[in-house]
Amino acid sequence: MNQDQYLQDAVLSFRDWLATRLCGEKVDFAIPHHDIRYDTLTAAFHAYRWPLKATAGLPRPDVPSPYVHPMVPTLSAMSTFADNEVVLGAIQQALRIAYRAGTTPNDCLAGAVASLFHWGGVYTTTKGGGNRPWLATNHLALRSILQLVVTDHARGDDWSKVSSLRFNSGMTKVYSLLIDDFIIYDSRVAAALAWLALHWWTKEGHGDKQELPSNLRFGCPPANGKAAAFRNPAQTIFRSLSNRPYEHYQWNVRANWLLGSAQAMAGERSRFANLRQIEAALFQMGNRVI
Repeated sequence: MNQDQYLQDAVLSFRDWLATRLCGEKVDFAIPHHDIRYDTLTAAFHAYRWPLKATAGLPRPDVPSPYVHPMVPTLSAMSTFADNEVVLGAIQQALRIAYRAGTTPNDCLAGAVASLFHWGGVYTTTKGGGNRPWLATNHLALRSILQLVVTDHARGDDWSKVSSLRFNSGMTKVYSLLIDDFIIYDSRVAAALAWLALHWWTKEGHGDKQELPSNLRFGCPPANGKAAAFRNPAQTIFRSLSNRPYEHYQWNVRANWLLGSAQAMAGERSRFANLRQIEAALFQMGNRVI
């Protein structure tokens, strides 16, 4: 499915509604009994804070790294969007320079990716593998792996043809800095989009939640730990993307199209300068949706 095919019917109507919310109209987001409320997307954006704990610029700065990391400042706990923008700007510059260099092996490219994983709290080793050991195993072929997705994305389709696609909460961060107008589609952002779609559909009188059109049933990546129970507004409606890389990629691309189109429609009236700011508002809102 391409962008024109996706932005039709109910999706187009939701896009129109979302565009007005980018201009400051109320969304009335509230989680009862948890003192969480954002009347507007702008309010959610201004409340954005990351990381939860202070984060050094380098992963394990006390341990020698096999990669060449970019110079990244330390983030204090609950830093603002502006503070995070400085860090992501430094990582993006290093990532794109190393990617364009095309050298193999490229320790600078691996270092930029490791730094980004670290920033996002996903430079981890898990029972099923994790981003840290994956990078260690694949860093020599990293540029080729990324290039396959970049080239495939340029086709303009929401379903990847890349074989053995790796796409998770870590890789969405990488492609968000490598590809223009590509948002981070993690558990928080997905949860917020799912909540907004369900809110629009039911509160605006379109129908029962079980009748929500399939193209608005945003896939929800799994969250870690106890947060997993709070990041899906209706588990019978919004499918979990656990170990579903192709569906995760598909919903990331669709979210790119939807938000990009809504921002374009909002035009100069939008309260957001770019997709990264919209993503931040959704990230903050999606911390808990039930």
